[in-house]
Amino acid sequence: MARLGLAVLVVISAIGCSGGPLDPTPASLVPVASLTISSAQDTVFVADTLLMTVAARDSAGNLLSGRAVHWQSSAGNVATISTQGLVTAVAPGKTTISAAAGTQAAAVTIVVKRLVFSVNVIPDAVCLRKGFTTFLSLTAFDSLGQPLAPSIRPVTWRTSNGLVVTVTPQSGDSSVVLGVAPGTAFVSGTMAGVADTTAMIVDATPLGQPLQCNGG
Repeated sequence: MARLGLAVLVVISAIGCSGGPLDPTPASLVPVASLTISSAQDTVFVADTLLMTVAARDSAGNLLSGRAVHWQSSAGNVATISTQGLVTAVAPGKTTISAAAGTQAAAVTIVVKRLVFSVNVIPDAVCLRKGFTTFLSLTAFDSLGQPLAPSIRPVTWRTSNGLVVTVTPQSGDSSVVLGVAPGTAFVSGTMAGVADTTAMIVDATPLGQPLQCNGG
């Protein structure tokens, strides 16, 4: 009885055996020969953003479009970068922002500085009657201790207990605090990652009688 032999043809294709980066560009597209990163500035302040752009060119120097770009930050604790090339400054320091397209890559160094070195929320402590409001204001200072202009950066206001006090942002780096229920809460104001906190004591003593403020 004759046996039918089976012939198995195995084709192995080795790509990138040289150890270099693989170029996923389809054969129908012109390969990227050079990559250039550009931005409006190389220094950014904490909590600010910076948009990076990249130009891909072929071997003749012509601009290429429709190329996938991979962005990366060497120090994510200093600055992060999105898939669209938007840098967000996190903390003072330096980081290298790199972009890769095809087999090409480019990189730039970004310096992150702290514009706001300290902030002060006033008053420092408030005894507030239930149902009444008070104003808080924030002043920011630079590295020399000089006050910065109002509204130089957005202020984020938070309360530690919304059942005791609520806080509503106002213009000019200020906020309105409403005493909701008796108790103690803390209200913080944050600008460019720097914060200060003030204590709020809400007293339920009826109008016309002296505030007790928990004996404080």
